[in-house]
Amino acid sequence: MRNPTKFLGALAVAGIVAVGGTAFTASNTGMPATDTLGYGATTVSGATVNSLTYNYNTAQSSIDSVTLVLDDDTTLAAVTLGFNDAAPVTCGTGTYVPVTTTETTYTCAGANFPQSVSTLTKTAVVVD
Repeated sequence: MRNPTKFLGALAVAGIVAVGGTAFTASNTGMPATDTLGYGATTVSGATVNSLTYNYNTAQSSIDSVTLVLDDDTTLAAVTLGFNDAAPVTCGTGTYVPVTTTETTYTCAGANFPQSVSTLTKTAVVVD
């Protein structure tokens, strides 16, 4: 189920910090707080992110794709992901299995990939 309330949050290196938007009681869990990337923030709009996983190349010098897990059934939503203020890519149709989970899983890949780890400053996720 898609929540029409918009959420805007930022993941700072030290942890999750709310920076604006309307009231939203859900939280973001599973964000890459222990990842070794040196970027500054992840911005999320329109959904609750349960996890965001960077899938690296063998040398771990670039991100080849991102696995994104959102709370609830968001399969009817348009989900996009972008790096460093570049135009976002569509993450495609998510996988939701209501019998075994209450989450929708997306694999984001395409025009913005691979993304160099050394030049990554921020990641943005938008769910409409």
